[in-house]
Amino acid sequence: MDLKEKLRALISQFPILEKEEVEIIVDKTIVGEFKRGTILLKQGQVPSKCYMVVEGCVREYLMKNGEDISTAFFTEGDTFTPHSKESKPSQHYWECIEDCVLTISNKNYEEEIRAVIPRLDSVFQEIAIEKMNKSKEEWSQFISSSPEERYLNLLVAKPHLLERVPHHQIASYLGIKPQSLSRIRKRIFDQKK
Repeated sequence: MDLKEKLRALISQFPILEKEEVEIIVDKTIVGEFKRGTILLKQGQVPSKCYMVVEGCVREYLMKNGEDISTAFFTEGDTFTPHSKESKPSQHYWECIEDCVLTISNKNYEEEIRAVIPRLDSVFQEIAIEKMNKSKEEWSQFISSSPEERYLNLLVAKPHLLERVPHHQIASYLGIKPQSLSRIRKRIFDQKK
């Protein structure tokens, strides 16, 4: 599947969009390729771009007491944007942990696309509300779960991450040390025997 086809397939996942609108967005979308290890955003920088993953995996993390803490992983079809519409310095880093193909948008792109498709404001608002509700649900589940339950939930929700993301970053994302994750994985493996 070529890049335009992948992009079309990802954008078509939003059933709110009509076929003609999908084509306009595909034609106007800026796509960039980034090597593994590329930092898209550093803590303290004011973010000005929004992204969607076409191929690859991006990790969001923050630094606390000299330790990096993974807060999110974005894979194919995921969008990630600044946490605030205001021009505030980011608390997070965005790092490509695989070679990535990403769509790139900024304020100018959004204004241009909205001029062509005026109803996009309501579409974006619907998508944002859906994303916010999903995040709230995931956060509620996360804080009410034990580390083992968090790992099991990750196995169900995003099993592909375990093959793509380093062990220590998964542990950080789950809020545990790598040694604890190893014990959990061993215990689950032993129970399956």
